[in-house]
Amino acid sequence: MPKIQICVFAYNLEGVIESSLNSIIQNLGIYEAEIVVMANGCKDNTVKKINNFKGNYSFVHCDNIALGDKANAWNVFTHNHYTKDAIAIYIDGDLSFSKDAIKNIIEYHLAEPNYNIITSVPWSQGRNSEYYREKIKNNYEVAGGLYLLSPKFMASLKNKTIKFPIGLIGDDSMIAYLAATNLEQNSDQPKGRIGHCFDAEFQYEPLKLSSISDIKLYLRRRVRYSIRYMQQSSIVPQLKINGLKCMPRDARALPKKSLPPIRWTSSNLIFDIIAIQKLTKSNLSIENY
Repeated sequence: MPKIQICVFAYNLEGVIESSLNSIIQNLGIYEAEIVVMANGCKDNTVKKINNFKGNYSFVHCDNIALGDKANAWNVFTHNHYTKDAIAIYIDGDLSFSKDAIKNIIEYHLAEPNYNIITSVPWSQGRNSEYYREKIKNNYEVAGGLYLLSPKFMASLKNKTIKFPIGLIGDDSMIAYLAATNLEQNSDQPKGRIGHCFDAEFQYEPLKLSSISDIKLYLRRRVRYSIRYMQQSSIVPQLKINGLKCMPRDARALPKKSLPPIRWTSSNLIFDIIAIQKLTKSNLSIENY
């Protein structure tokens, strides 16, 4: 039986974290896994809910991190919790999964161990899901909700001490780039390095237009999507030119000259404007640029 470790990201998820953990466990099939919940900067009862939950499962653990930052939580799991030769699975803590989704993505890896990363796909019955599924497949993208990294690739990440910049939004986009290049400059070959498991589906709890809190959540997501676009468009070209040595330590503030133009004619306009303001007004020091 392979050694499996699952990293679950949780930020203020008191209402859904228990159901998400249950869904993970229920869909492991015959496999056993160590589950580490990375509670980062939670200000609600998420940690309490996790601690109550893990009392019934010896293989569930909680790391309560003060900094509310997913990229930092990714770094902490990868370099502090991951153990050699394990299959690593990264999951957002606000999801539910299709039957045997975790089992299926593990078995996809066991059948195709040469892929650096294997991604899941959005729920096939969701609105616009077919569009996103085809987009992920055709562009060799990674769905951040659930993806698997091979032991060989994990060893490379740890040996080269690869860390995401603090404040990076979009671990899926960055890990897709790193996997496609095999951590080597000018070696972009996604076809043989990124696999897609269509038998592993995830679903977010649908937002309600009648809910003020859900509308606010949607607007925050749109801003985050624009920040992700700006960050990736700024950082990845530098990595292609100069290699991983120029990966910034902090992505919360970036040089304005490195950011892409605002998408004036798209629905992203107002969110791009907010994103640029957030990324350029900070007084944080900008390193490695």
